[in-house]
Amino acid sequence: MNKKEYLAQAIRILKDPKVVAWYDENLKGDRQINTIETLEKGIIWKKITLKEGLTIALIVGVQWNVKFPGTR
Repeated sequence: MNKKEYLAQAIRILKDPKVVAWYDENLKGDRQINTIETLEKGIIWKKITLKEGLTIALIVGVQWNVKFPGTR
């Protein structure tokens, strides 16, 4: 896959209603410092898949480097 295809795949994952609901319930508005532990628990408890967790981590990593409106 090329970069464009990986990005399209990440977007599909992040639009999945299950992933959106989990993100909203567990990470939205939370302090970024808790992200790794929260993702780990989500994966261990099988609330999100490893692929979903890695995709969220990728996006959160971008947010750490580029402050978007609404992130803390």
